[in-house]
Parts: sequence; structure tokens; C-alpha cells
Amino acid sequence: MLTLHDGQFDAGSSHQGESFKTTVKTDAGSKAEFKESFTMNKPENMDVVRISLYDSNVTIDELLGSVDLDLKTIPLGRHVDREVTVVKGGKETGKIDLKIKMQP
Repeated sequence: MLTLHDGQFDAGSSHQGESFKTTVKTDAGSKAEFKESFTMNKPENMDVVRISLYDSNVTIDELLGSVDLDLKTIPLGRHVDREVTVVKGGKETGKIDLKIKMQP
């Protein structure tokens, strides 16, 4: 799931922004490839996208970890390849390869 938020999300405030979920990859494990595109409308005061990785189960979707990506580090108008580390409880739980383009 991708969640665009303004940093107040962790301070207990309600989510402000858009959320997207990828399709579920059954039995893919660490080899899951999503190759999905999302277009978000970024409010001016929101500079972070949270990327969360879940293991989808019948009863509950278990959070495997997440990472916050600072959108101010992405140059406008160019595609950027970025590998990010997913963390849960201070422990690295995986890596995600992203392709990002910020439109002016």
C-alpha cells in the first residue's frame, strides 16, 4: 500500500492524502513483482510517501514493514530509480525497487 501523508500521520492525526493498494501476489514471497503505476495528487504541504509492505492472509493482512520516502529528494520531471529499505520495529525486513517521476 502507498500512503501519501504530511508527517502528522505518525503524531496521531488522521490520514490526509491518497492511498493505493497493489494487487495481491499469491505465493510470490520475496520474489513478488508488482510493476504497477499510481498517479497521486500531491498537496503542497505533503512531502512524504509511505510505502508499506503487507503479507496478505485470509484473516488479516500482516504488516511486514514500511519506509517513508522524502519527495523533496526526487527531482522534478525525471524518472528516478530508487531502492528503499523496508523496516519494522527497527529491523530491516526487505527492499523495494521503485521508479518514481515527480511532475511539475
